[in-house]
Amino acid sequence: MLVLPVSDQIILQVPSQDAVVEIAALVQRNLEHLRAWMPWAVDDYSTKHAAEWIEAVGTVDLAANAFAFLIRDHGSIIGTVGVHDVDSTNRHAKVGYWIDRAHEGKGIVTRCCRVLLDHLFDTINVNRVQINCNVDNNRSRAIPERLGFTIEGTLREVELLRGEFRDQVVYSLLKREWLANRI
Repeated sequence: MLVLPVSDQIILQVPSQDAVVEIAALVQRNLEHLRAWMPWAVDDYSTKHAAEWIEAVGTVDLAANAFAFLIRDHGSIIGTVGVHDVDSTNRHAKVGYWIDRAHEGKGIVTRCCRVLLDHLFDTINVNRVQINCNVDNNRSRAIPERLGFTIEGTLREVELLRGEFRDQVVYSLLKREWLANRI
């Protein structure tokens, strides 16, 4: 099982089925917080949902359409960072993330994304990473802005969230930019 160290206390770990109960409980505790931004954050989120997610994201390579890491702090799961819409032919992918409300504002997701970007550019050999954020999600938008991503524009009404079409800001980062300005 792949583990990427972030700090002495924080690691990124590929999820396995033994984490379904902890993931489901974490999502349930954060439902109010997550449902504002995440279409998958539904009232009946359960271990079945967590198991299906793990099944879909359990292989970390460019051939997979999606893969993810659990964010663990002192062993406990506090969120996830994931890669989706992987295009192995053109070597680009999108990154998404969320964290437990109690751990927001500590720079954890930014540090985890740095480690993930190193892995994507150095090991997986992608050329371009994209992050899409709801235009109103300032916390989420701050992460690509801190990491040197470029704003490419706004996708109008691209996401149906709780019955309302919402806009997303598109950020991108190229491998050459990351390597030249690694922070």
